[in-house]
Amino acid sequence: MNVTCVFAHQDDEKECLGTLLRLRRERGARISLIAVTNGDKGASWDPSKPHAEVAAERDVEMRAVAAALDASYVCLGEPDGFLLDGPAVRLALIEALRVTAPELVFTHNLADYNEDHVVTARLTCHAALLAAIASVGTATPALAASPAIFHTDPGPGHGFDGTHFVTFDEQVADEKARIVRLHASQMAVMRELRGVDYADLARDADRATGARLVAPYAEVFRPCLMERRIPTASLLP
Repeated sequence: MNVTCVFAHQDDEKECLGTLLRLRRERGARISLIAVTNGDKGASWDPSKPHAEVAAERDVEMRAVAAALDASYVCLGEPDGFLLDGPAVRLALIEALRVTAPELVFTHNLADYNEDHVVTARLTCHAALLAAIASVGTATPALAASPAIFHTDPGPGHGFDGTHFVTFDEQVADEKARIVRLHASQMAVMRELRGVDYADLARDADRATGARLVAPYAEVFRPCLMERRIPTASLLP
């Protein structure tokens, strides 16, 4: 089973990381990670730090995450905070999807607090369809079928109506926290902002979602409802 994550930034994969760990453990999933932007605005509290240095640091962190998942990783290199849809980035994503050949794609919700996330979600929905259309030419041949898409939970306040839950236990939660903390630069940013890091916040959110099912932890998703990109529940653990 091939699973590809398409997210705007390095660290956004935390929204489905528990599910990825279960898919890898239980189904031998081959995981691919795609970051659309280079994350170069990630030194949120330090305007003196060069953007190229920040992007390089986040690239190293993301490659460590990919190694922990035995996953491939590619960055499309768009500017963090200024992502716009257009022919070049759309073709780059179509090519990346053709190379990874996923059956299942995770991406952001179509409504989200971050515009990079929203643009990435739209890009992914369109690129997933176009990746199977041979008249859209890239270096890699068209896919036999468009991959199915699940949207991740953006948190409260965005009208997210999650319908598909994946539960997990303490062992998976601990491994998720360990991998999330490989994004060391972003953990520091979040501790400055909220006093806790992303791993702590994710564990709290997953515990609250799990409580809805009387389970220790869970992540929740919403299926893409666009024709030829609609997933089935059996794709999830």
